Amino acid sequence: MKSPASHLLSCPVVFISTAHEGQRDIMIATAMFVSEKDPILVISVAKGHLTSQLIAKSGGFTAIAASDSQEDLYEQLLGLRSQTGDKFKSLTISTLPTDPAKPPIPKGAAAWFECKTITKQELDNYEVIIARVTDYEDMGNPPMIWQKEGLFSVKTL
Repeated sequence: MKSPASHLLSCPVVFISTAHEGQRDIMIATAMFVSEKDPILVISVAKGHLTSQLIAKSGGFTAIAASDSQEDLYEQLLGLRSQTGDKFKSLTISTLPTDPAKPPIPKGAAAWFECKTITKQELDNYEVIIARVTDYEDMGNPPMIWQKEGLFSVKTL
């Protein structure tokens, strides 16, 4: 039996961090750039998930490229897919100092991308969100990618 087509395409491990009026959430999501010159990316999130609700209320999110040192956080978030409480608190996720109104960024990330929603489209049980990157930072850590149900580190050849 063939693997699903999506398992053959490498993709970065991305955390989506959201915050609005004292609520915050973090989840694993699929993300990719659709434009480089005008930095626009697309993500998909489960319809009705706390993350999608906070994105709708706040008008944006922070996409975090996970580093190869964040495998434990990735595994912990996989185990909390249906949890609706504050995952930052329940998992004791250490974060970088940021504006309290902005989504938290876990320490040790490879990079982060502050994004404002341009549009969204519902597709089956997902919301596909297209967003413009308004700020970003390369944290200098090797990113982690996912392919064929495995995690890998990206390093210069």
